[in-house]
Amino acid sequence: MKDDIDLKRRRLIMAAGASLAASPVFPVVLKKKVFGGKGREATSAFFPDVEIDLVASPGQARILPGPATRVWRYDGRVVKGSPDAVLPLKNTYLGPILKFRSGQRVRIRLHNGLPQKFITHWHGMHVPFEADGHPSQAIDPGQSYVYEFTVENRASTNWYHPHTNMVTGAQAYAGLAGLIVVEDEEERALPLPRGEYDVPLVLQDRTFTENNQLLYARRGPVAMLGFLGERIVVNGRPDFAMDVAGRSYRFRVLNGSNSRIYKLAWSDGEPITVIATDGGLLERPVTRPYLMIGPGERYEIWKDFRPAQGREVVLESLEYRGIMPPMYERMHGAGGSRGGMGPGGMGAGGRGMMGGPRGMMGGMGPMGIMARHIPQGSRFTIARFRVSRKARETSELPARLRKLKRLGPEDTVNPGKPRPIAIGNRGRMFTLNGEVFEMHGALPIETFKVNTTHLMEIFHAHGGMEMEDGHQESGTASSPMGGMGGMGGMNMAMMMAMVHPIHLHGHYFQIVRRQAPETGGMHGSAEGYETVKDGFVDEGYQDTVLAMPGERITLIKPFDKYKGLFLYHCHNLEHEDGEMMRNFKVV
Repeated sequence: MKDDIDLKRRRLIMAAGASLAASPVFPVVLKKKVFGGKGREATSAFFPDVEIDLVASPGQARILPGPATRVWRYDGRVVKGSPDAVLPLKNTYLGPILKFRSGQRVRIRLHNGLPQKFITHWHGMHVPFEADGHPSQAIDPGQSYVYEFTVENRASTNWYHPHTNMVTGAQAYAGLAGLIVVEDEEERALPLPRGEYDVPLVLQDRTFTENNQLLYARRGPVAMLGFLGERIVVNGRPDFAMDVAGRSYRFRVLNGSNSRIYKLAWSDGEPITVIATDGGLLERPVTRPYLMIGPGERYEIWKDFRPAQGREVVLESLEYRGIMPPMYERMHGAGGSRGGMGPGGMGAGGRGMMGGPRGMMGGMGPMGIMARHIPQGSRFTIARFRVSRKARETSELPARLRKLKRLGPEDTVNPGKPRPIAIGNRGRMFTLNGEVFEMHGALPIETFKVNTTHLMEIFHAHGGMEMEDGHQESGTASSPMGGMGGMGGMNMAMMMAMVHPIHLHGHYFQIVRRQAPETGGMHGSAEGYETVKDGFVDEGYQDTVLAMPGERITLIKPFDKYKGLFLYHCHNLEHEDGEMMRNFKVV
């Protein structure tokens, strides 16, 4: 049954989230009367090993030379347990690294010091519904929400960020994000780089005003394509460079961008060596000529700098095609090395595809933002590593990391009939399984019995295509966004064909198979797919997967232990805020 939605309230929230940058005091202050969220108190029956106070509040950060940038940020402190449970990062707007061990009982008291309704999601953590950060749990300014859970994850790199309905993109863009590192005994026994040689790399893109303030909008083309900035920032800093020793390093890479997708490669021609995915360590290291990483995904990369002693090695994003609508790629030359490149090739100059230092269509609106962005699929520098010193010792890459249990269709309750995750549209609004978000709603095909494992398929169903369950996708003028009537089948499919990083809350999943787009198919480019297909790592556990246009992905997902509503959605945050999000209902 659909929610009885207050449309006036919905439009107000959408308008406010879309126009944060229009205010000279970004992030904007919304009227409190719009919201009505209560907090959650600690339970007396839960005895934590680690207790943390985490505050989200406005602040400032020195990002560019000149005036400080107004941001929203997390700050934390340990109330009980090891002081290492909260590790602040220096010279950044990012939140502290939260460090847990498998089996620990954790209590986090989140305080909302923001002028907006707010809730935080622990992305990648397998936790109960009450601790997942569902939008229905969002709290008012001045309220607190207490999360209590046992760490059931293996050793892995996860992260935390807002999950407030319709304004997640704006709140995350303002600076609200941080890493979660989980350790366990098996991982600790491996000879992996530790301490200063275990380095986080949080990849984001941002656009700034002339006085260094964040520029953001979610309207027009940004709402459909996603926000793309004019500069790359790593760990909250532009033009990222680091002196390293001639030895092995472990890089924990998070794509924390709103919508940008990176094709990672080393400038010295060495392949990318991946030792872990979203769900932790692989069974053994794998190498790729490059690595595709979408918003929300995490990979751990091993890099030995000994062969580059005395030289510089650059981590860059290479050219690719076929992930954006054809009109965008024709206009912006996706697959080239143009756009947004200033001194050093890191987006420092803010020179957009539409000319001029601030673009011919400059300003604070969505067209001004699009005029200044680094085009999706272009080539640019991410980070520079100067191998400036020798090391007394190093870690050798283990041939085997840990045992992984691989599941097959025979381990699922529905081996012959996978549950669908159909990517479609109503006009200019993207949908999942033919619907947009309902706060408490779930379709029968989105309802699962607890402690069962299911075969699922992600596929594209634009242009009025029939889904397996008989549900019909629509692209008519009567759809909520309107304006697309009369464009059926092929035209609609091509217009809406773009990549979607699909994130499933709850337990990690395993990818069984990828079916490439067909040549001349409705939804994707087989030619463009060739530029990205060698950069996927499907050997491990994941919670987010890049669904390329026209691609069909078969996966296996457990729904273990916890009942309640667990989201699945596109992690292009502008799509998520446009309600490309649904619930799994676990009963």
